[in-house]
Amino acid sequence: MNIKEQVPLAPYTTFHIGGPARFFVHAPSIEEIKEALSFAKERNIPVLILGGGSNVLIDDAGFDGLVIKIELSGVELQKNAAEVLLVAGAGENWDGVVARAVGEGLWGIENLSGIPGTMGAAPVQNIGAYGTELKDTLTWVEVLDTETKEIKKMSNAECAFGYRTSIFKKNPGRFVVLRVALTLHAQGAANLAYRDLAEAFVGIPAPGLGDIRAAVLAIRARKFPDLAHEGTAGSFFLNPTISIQKAAELAAQFPALPQYPGELGVKISLAWLLDNALQLKGAAVAGARLFEKQPLVIVAQNPPAGGCSSRDVVALAHKVKKEVKEKIGIEIELEVKIIS
Repeated sequence: MNIKEQVPLAPYTTFHIGGPARFFVHAPSIEEIKEALSFAKERNIPVLILGGGSNVLIDDAGFDGLVIKIELSGVELQKNAAEVLLVAGAGENWDGVVARAVGEGLWGIENLSGIPGTMGAAPVQNIGAYGTELKDTLTWVEVLDTETKEIKKMSNAECAFGYRTSIFKKNPGRFVVLRVALTLHAQGAANLAYRDLAEAFVGIPAPGLGDIRAAVLAIRARKFPDLAHEGTAGSFFLNPTISIQKAAELAAQFPALPQYPGELGVKISLAWLLDNALQLKGAAVAGARLFEKQPLVIVAQNPPAGGCSSRDVVALAHKVKKEVKEKIGIEIELEVKIIS
């Protein structure tokens, strides 16, 4: 185990923001993860488990503890009649796994193409896009329980999935994801429930897996910034779920506001409100701004074009939350985890 000190974290996040980690270690094996956790416990310092860094904003001051970069690799396909169990290490690139599944002719995760991050982070967030969520295909997650030191498999039900959440997100630091298993299918049909995706296949009765992946990647390219030029963690805010009564009030005030059945009420489109009701698309604080093509996304202007600090991003997020509360009357939550 090679533990380094004062390692800049900005290069390990898609925001390209963040000060140094007091200690940092690459962990390509379970034994190295265990050793790293023991190192942190002996010194009584906090631990940050890092995957692809695509859903975090790290403070400019850095992290005064140990960052463990999970790099467990390997993808295995276990075929059983029409079903295939895909098992991947937590350090595998998520979109690489999706591309592998599509290339093998396996249905189930094609709508999740293009999402940045690692396999291990996917169940933490219960990633979702274009009418599909990870929980729709997940069979089990293998984890290291940091309290009991036990390695165990947790079923779909035990993961307690919800809208962009899970037992892992609700209990930060308790579990380290090691492997993820998904049940995919050799035969399937396109899920075109999402409007933009349905519009891409008007007049095409049975699009194939490759067609769907290409369409999803094209839609994402239109709605999200190019990570090669600007930093972002994707959608910074969650779409709020509100009461039926509040939804009716907003429908009367904004008839075009998209609404969907939610787990505990009615889910509404925050992007629509930010754009059409509050005219916040493009709003900026110093080097941070709401993306012009998708206002749920905060974009960080990076050198050499400019500079953006974590303070800029947080200030913009607070500005958005304040305006939504004052003018719409609802509280919104952050999707991105802020690390300080």
